[in-house]
Amino acid sequence: MALFSIHFIVFMIVTTIVFYTVAGRYQWICLLAASMYFYFVSGGAAAMIFIFVTACSTYYAALRIDEVTQKYKADAKREGITREEKKALRSAADKVKRRWMIAALLINFGILVVLKYGAFAVSNIDALLERTGVAARMPVPAFILPLGISFYTFQSMGYLIDVQRGKYEADRHFWKFLLFVSYFPQMIQGPIGRYDKLAHQLTAEHKWDDLQLREGFLRMLWGFFKKIVIAERLAIIVSEVFTNHREYSGFVIFGGVFLYGLQIYADFSGGMDIIIGASQILGVKMSENFRQPFFAGSVSEFWQRWHMTLGAWMKDYIFYSITFSGWFASLQKRLRRSLGRYYGKIVPTCIASFIVFTIVGIWHGANWKYLVYGFYHAVFVFSDTLLERVFERQRQFFHVNVKAFGWKMFRILRTILIVTFGRYLSRAESVRHAFAMYRETFRSFNPWVLTDGTFYRLGVSERNCHMLLLAVLLLAAVDILNENGIVVRTVIARQDVVTRWVVMSAAIAAVLILGTYGEGFEASAFIYQFF
Repeated sequence: MALFSIHFIVFMIVTTIVFYTVAGRYQWICLLAASMYFYFVSGGAAAMIFIFVTACSTYYAALRIDEVTQKYKADAKREGITREEKKALRSAADKVKRRWMIAALLINFGILVVLKYGAFAVSNIDALLERTGVAARMPVPAFILPLGISFYTFQSMGYLIDVQRGKYEADRHFWKFLLFVSYFPQMIQGPIGRYDKLAHQLTAEHKWDDLQLREGFLRMLWGFFKKIVIAERLAIIVSEVFTNHREYSGFVIFGGVFLYGLQIYADFSGGMDIIIGASQILGVKMSENFRQPFFAGSVSEFWQRWHMTLGAWMKDYIFYSITFSGWFASLQKRLRRSLGRYYGKIVPTCIASFIVFTIVGIWHGANWKYLVYGFYHAVFVFSDTLLERVFERQRQFFHVNVKAFGWKMFRILRTILIVTFGRYLSRAESVRHAFAMYRETFRSFNPWVLTDGTFYRLGVSERNCHMLLLAVLLLAAVDILNENGIVVRTVIARQDVVTRWVVMSAAIAAVLILGTYGEGFEASAFIYQFF
């Protein structure tokens, strides 16, 4: 179901009316029915099998883990039990819980890996066999890729790991748990929700709230504007530059890559605004996924502002799992003896960060370019941590005022430059294609093309380029206000009725009139929806 279709608009209107009409204790059933319908229409019947497998396996494994936890707590309270016996009981319980968790992780991540990376693995094995002269070939499978599989898998496995860690008890109501896994707004592209923050909202009673409705609707309109007016226009220019990069000078290529960064931001954050706004209309607050990433002063900070729920998931379930492991503690001890206390602590942390960013790169897709993309960002995060003392000494030597506006702007522009060069890898067809574009960029880096009309010949007319510029400036202005704590939609939602309707009418007109709906436009296509 395309978010820009009449179908989705009617779906949201009907769901909202029914949701606030039925008795509060039945509202969650309305959300579950809406979620099942949405996923069936958007993903198909075959995809529903996989989401049910994830829900069932996670639900059952969490129950078994919780039973073991409760039994251990009861046994540990027995009168006369010794400390050694309690320790043995805990060790035995942890082993059983770990087995259930590993089994569920293998099932669900196994499904994700096979469906998302199976064809990639087989094609690379075939290529390796061909190079070694082996005549045998493996047929490349054509797996379906269920809508939002990475998002609901990560969300479900986060819940399971939290139950195993004892953060909260397992959900004993399967259908309510299924709602947590399949809640329809997050199915397209996240965000990755946490059970303790989301589940209780889905099953709670919600009353009609005019302010929430207005804010949610305004946020949806802003998301439509970013996606249809900005991202879709930028997509035309970006596609032209990446497809025909040999025909353009280096600065045009760099400009196209920079615009791709804006495109993916408008596309992804625009989708988040639509999703979070729709959920807000229903009284459910979802986690934020973006926080003005182009104001980041380092690559590390950029990833703390970009796709925030993925970064938080990686930190809590991958990074901490590595850093708190026994082998990691052993590595720290050995490195402290050989490198000293400071670097003995920092180097292992850098290694853990490198592993996390490698996984983040692979998560983006089944292609070698994404692995290199992960390595690229890992190097900058790694060096930022490892050389922190060196950078600090340099700042002191040159008497840099770290609070000065000029220094902050330098850090922001430096980060944008680094991230932009990384975009070559994520958007190009292959690693070879990306490196060819790098060479062509530096071969003829002529900024004067900004004045000779070259950018008007990249598929978007001069008039549309000017319209695009104004739209991007509006996007930047809203982000600046948000960065300074002024939430524009909240300010508008609290105005008098005339002002509100004027703004909303103008926003609707802008989306309908200025939106890009030309040949090749696919309203359902979000860059991250099949990640």
